[in-house]
Amino acid sequence: MDTDELKAAWQALERRMTLQDQLSLHLFREGRLEKARHSLRPLFWGQLIQIAFGVAMIVLGVSCWTPHRDLPVLLVSGIIVHAYGVATTALAGITLGLISQIDYSAPVLTIQRHLARLRRFYIFNGMIAGLSWWLLWLPFVIALGAVVGGNLTPAAPGMLAVCLAIGIPGLIATAWIHRRRRRNAGSDECFQDVLGGTSIQRSQRVLDELSRFERE
Repeated sequence: MDTDELKAAWQALERRMTLQDQLSLHLFREGRLEKARHSLRPLFWGQLIQIAFGVAMIVLGVSCWTPHRDLPVLLVSGIIVHAYGVATTALAGITLGLISQIDYSAPVLTIQRHLARLRRFYIFNGMIAGLSWWLLWLPFVIALGAVVGGNLTPAAPGMLAVCLAIGIPGLIATAWIHRRRRRNAGSDECFQDVLGGTSIQRSQRVLDELSRFERE
């Protein structure tokens, strides 16, 4: 074998090795992206459940305030529950929209940015939908009582006192825990890890692994 033939054979081997590396990277990337997409499925179904819950709250609120417009306690309680249901449904819908906007054919950095935006909004979603129950339980109980036939209007002043006595300290305690975590960690990452959602965190870890692999 002369020098030209040896050089051609070596170049052909290099091309095959390059193609093999590219194929391996492609297969690894596709596998990681599919795993990242699959990791968000629990979040997707969770938001559908939140929408169903929000619709139920809307029905409860409307069923409370529409027939009792002459009773301020029931009117206000029903409207609050109604508004909460609308907000909860809208937040879940926006979260689903952010999930659907993630383009897994895009560069990893772009996917990570979309996922970070989804995570931030999901934390906001959870805080609005969840922390509001420190005070929301009172109008919910009153609205539910009105719908099922139990008039709790006479007990509303006492229940309001209990609600404020429980809800305000609860909100203050939550804010204190948040601030303490920020002070101890130097950022709000610890607190956000609690609220950020297991599905999103799992997907982020998969993308981080893929990003490290592509840099190596």
